[in-house]
Amino acid sequence: MSDCGNVQKVFVPSSEEEKTQLESISGVEISERAAERIVFFCKSENKDPSEYGLRVSVVKDGCSGNSYTMELGSVLEAKEKGDKIFIEHGATVIVEKLSYLFVVGSRVDYHESLLASGFQLVNPNIKRSCSCGSSFAV
Repeated sequence: MSDCGNVQKVFVPSSEEEKTQLESISGVEISERAAERIVFFCKSENKDPSEYGLRVSVVKDGCSGNSYTMELGSVLEAKEKGDKIFIEHGATVIVEKLSYLFVVGSRVDYHESLLASGFQLVNPNIKRSCSCGSSFAV
């Protein structure tokens, strides 16, 4: 056995095309309805939809262990922090970098009903959720 000391492994795509393919395979999908509402909420707060988007984070909370927080966030700040940025149908979804592993492969949607309306993350990684539906475990 050899001692590699502080050597770190770094995997870099060999071309921009491979990098783009990785993002599209392991990204977050945005429905058309969610995109419309993201743009609407940005404009209603006098924020440019090309500079702001829906910022999604996973926090420790609830009876199943995790829950989502969603707010409008700056694309520029997200880039500075190293967050993941997804653009589809003219809208942006920002996923906080530490939360990305929890939501990879998810779909952001927007639902309206008589009792409530809001963004919904359809997450294939969830193994269980609480009965009230506000927290989950992966």
